Amino acid sequence: MDGGERARVGLCAGCAWAQRVVSGRGSVFWLCGRSRVDARFRKYPPLPVRDCPGFEADEPGTAGGRGTSAGPGS
Repeated sequence: MDGGERARVGLCAGCAWAQRVVSGRGSVFWLCGRSRVDARFRKYPPLPVRDCPGFEADEPGTAGGRGTSAGPGS
């Protein structure tokens, strides 16, 4: 991901809960994994996300974060 996309996406680009989803037509969406376990979070938040109480920095060197699992501790 380039710096331009990071700027357009905001916090989701570096969040352990976020998952980048590409549609069959090439559109890109950001899925919030927290939405699966906490109704306060929107499944596809409007971008860019500048402030989020659920943000957790993604660990360097990981492929995807918690957004692909059922939640913390999974």
